[in-house]
Amino acid sequence: MNATKFIAAAAVFLAAGAAFAADAPAAAGTDTAIAAASLNLPSVQINTSLGRPRAEVKAEAVEFVKNYQTTLSTQLDQYKN
Repeated sequence: MNATKFIAAAAVFLAAGAAFAADAPAAAGTDTAIAAASLNLPSVQINTSLGRPRAEVKAEAVEFVKNYQTTLSTQLDQYKN
């Protein structure tokens, strides 16, 4: 393929892309925003004052990791007895 055929093919490709983009509605973003606002979806309100403190959760996680055993390890301990 020589350079002139390549340039001609690239120009046709770009023109087709521009024609395809022109078919899309210009205000598509606002339509979807209105549609999303009109949906009747439940919303979740997260109140941080109702949860446990971060230090308490971290202490629980550390304790869990210290005492963690894999399933295989637990099963082998059961077979020992």
